[in-house]
Amino acid sequence: MGLVNFVISTVGKCLDAVCLLLDLNFIIVHTVVRTVLAVITFITSLPTLLLNSVVQLGNMMVCGLISMAEATSNVAHGTVTMLGSLVLALEGLLESLKMVGYLSMHVLLRGKEHLCRGLLSLLEGCGIAVSLVVYFANTVVNFALIATQNVYLAVVSVWQTVSSPLQKVLELTLTSFTFLYSSLVGTSAFLWSPCKLVLDFLVSLVHMFISIFILNIYGLLLTAAIALTTTAYLNPELTRQAAVRIVDYLSSFPSLRRLHLALHRLASALRSAPRFVRGAMQRLPRILHHFYLLERGLWRQLSRLSSQLGLALRTQLHRDNNNRIRGDGDPGEERRDPPDGRAGDGAHQELLDLVFPSSSTDRPLKKQSSSGKDAKALPAENLLTLLKEQEDRKKCVICQDCTKTVVLLPCRHLCLCTDCTNILLRQPIYQQNCPLCRHMILNTMDVYL
Repeated sequence: MGLVNFVISTVGKCLDAVCLLLDLNFIIVHTVVRTVLAVITFITSLPTLLLNSVVQLGNMMVCGLISMAEATSNVAHGTVTMLGSLVLALEGLLESLKMVGYLSMHVLLRGKEHLCRGLLSLLEGCGIAVSLVVYFANTVVNFALIATQNVYLAVVSVWQTVSSPLQKVLELTLTSFTFLYSSLVGTSAFLWSPCKLVLDFLVSLVHMFISIFILNIYGLLLTAAIALTTTAYLNPELTRQAAVRIVDYLSSFPSLRRLHLALHRLASALRSAPRFVRGAMQRLPRILHHFYLLERGLWRQLSRLSSQLGLALRTQLHRDNNNRIRGDGDPGEERRDPPDGRAGDGAHQELLDLVFPSSSTDRPLKKQSSSGKDAKALPAENLLTLLKEQEDRKKCVICQDCTKTVVLLPCRHLCLCTDCTNILLRQPIYQQNCPLCRHMILNTMDVYL
């Protein structure tokens, strides 16, 4: 057993030594491999590190420039903000000075008005006081005169009493009654003066209160507002009861109840009005499109009828011209012009121009060719008239001053100048029609003759 244990322990130690060697070998090989891999990784990542360093340096410089720009912009913004606040402060100061001026002017005006009212009231009080003093002095003088008269009468009465006792006694009695009556009158007048003064003062106060708080609408409104506010603040239950009674009283009238029902119906109708408006607005484009189609059909029919009428007029006028040329074959006779100085067929040509203005430039040539067949030379006056008519045909049909330079599309009528075209195109869409055929103008084109 000892040998077996020794062999087993020896084999175990050998195995431990082999495992130790294998572990050492693995550690060495792993360390060498990791070192080689680290060196290779460092070599391969060296350009990347350099590039990242350059990029980081560039980022740092860009961040520095951005920070500097932000600081500069912040400083500029702060400066501009400070200047704006300074301007606003100056504006506010000027506005405050302006308001102070307005307030001081208002205070001075109101103070002047109140001072004038106070002076007037003071003058009225002084007048009342002076009148009372004068009245009091008059009363005292009257009382003194009456007393002096009474004393004099008493003396005379005594003297008469001495002379005639009975008569004097009677006169003395009458004088005594007169004295007592006068004393009572003077005393009553003396006692009534302060009462009259107090009553006049109260009347002046009432008159001042009425003139300030009742006759003046602002004072009356202020007094009523103060009274209502005081009542509502001191007795809110009374205000609530008054409001309930007013509402009940108004509800008791049939007309007011009908008015309330009518207002309710009007509110419901106003709430339902947007739906009707939206429905009408939805139907409006279809109606306008239908009207537009009807108008186009109408103008097409009118243009067709005008073309047929123009063709008939052209044929008739051509026949009249031929008949007139055949009738003027005698070279010895001189054709007479109408009183207006135009050729004999000027009225027909004007009518033909109104019907077919776009083809009016070739008619003088036709007239000259037809007259050339007869080998007759036109007089100089007729030639000047033809030239004048030719120039008149080049004028605008509206202003008759400028030359026709605008063709209207799609009817292709050359009948307007530039100014009249601009004025016509500024009109509403339903008035932008050709002045000759009344066709709607969709576009224009400038021509240069």
